[in-house]
Amino acid sequence: MLLQRCVTEGRCLILQTIAETKILQQPRQLLIGGCESVSISRCIDELLIAKRGGNKTERYVKSLEHYLRQFSVGRESRAISDFTFSEIELWMSKYQCADTRRTWLSRVSALFSFCVRRGYSDKNPCERIEPVTCDRKPPAIVTPAQSRDLLAAAPKVMRPYIILGMYAGIRPEELTRLDWSHINLETATVNIDFPKVRGRRRIVPLDPLAVEILRLHPLKTGAVAPCRATISRWRVRARKLLGIAKWPQDLFRHTAASYLLAKHQDAAKVALWLGNSVKVLMSHYIVPVGNDDCAEFWAGKAKNVALGLA
Repeated sequence: MLLQRCVTEGRCLILQTIAETKILQQPRQLLIGGCESVSISRCIDELLIAKRGGNKTERYVKSLEHYLRQFSVGRESRAISDFTFSEIELWMSKYQCADTRRTWLSRVSALFSFCVRRGYSDKNPCERIEPVTCDRKPPAIVTPAQSRDLLAAAPKVMRPYIILGMYAGIRPEELTRLDWSHINLETATVNIDFPKVRGRRRIVPLDPLAVEILRLHPLKTGAVAPCRATISRWRVRARKLLGIAKWPQDLFRHTAASYLLAKHQDAAKVALWLGNSVKVLMSHYIVPVGNDDCAEFWAGKAKNVALGLA
C-alpha cells in the first residue's frame, strides 16, 4: 500500500518521513521576547510538513515550496523573526506582473502566518504590505472548428482526456487522477471522488456527444489520462495547431463552461457540474457563445466525421 502511494504521489514517503523526523528533532533557542529563534529554512521545512499533515494537495505543497525556497536563497540561516515588511516589498517589486506579485505575497504570507501560530515570530510583516489587485483577462476558449481539429489530431490515448475536459469541464488535476471505474457510460456520469481536490465530491453528467465518443474508445480500464509526458507532447502539437505560444490555463474547462451555459441556459446547474459558485463561473469562466456556434460545437455527426468514426 505504501509503495503504491509512493508511485501515485511521485515521491518516496519513507525517505520523506525520515527527513521530517530529523527536522522536528532539531534543537531551538528561546529568545527573551518569548519567540523561538528559528531559521527561515527550518520554518519552511516545518510548514511543508504541516501542510501535508493538513491533507493539502501535493500540487499546492510543491508550489509553496518552490516559491519559499527561492525567497530564502542566500539567507537560509537567518531568523524568521528578523524579516521586515520593507524587504519583502522590495523583493516583490522586481516582478512587473501583478499576478506574479500577488502570488509571491500569498506564498510568503502563508509562511509568516504559520510562524506566528508556532510562536517563531510575533507578527506577519506581509500584513503591512498593500494587497495586489490584478486585472483579470477574459478566459480563452476554442471555436467549434478548433475543437474538431484538436480531436482529429489527437492520438487515441489522448481522446478521453480531451473529451472529459472540453465537454464536461473536469479539471486537469482531476483528470490525471481519474480512473475508468469513476465513469459510468450507462448513467452518463463521472464521479469526481477526490476530496483533496477542492475538498468536495461531485457527480458530473456527460453530454450524449461525450458518451458516444467515449463508448468507442478501445480501452476502458485503468487510468483515463495518459502519462504527463504524453500530455506535454500533445500540448506542443496542439499549440501549433491553434497558433498560440502558450497553453491557456484551464482552456478546456473554460470551453466546456461556456458551451454548456449556451446550451442549457442555467448558470446554477453548470456551476454545480463544474464544482464552482455561480459568481466564479460568470466572472472567471464564461465567454459568450452564439446559437450557431453552440449548435456546431455539440454536433455529434461533425465530430464523428473528424474522428473518422462516421
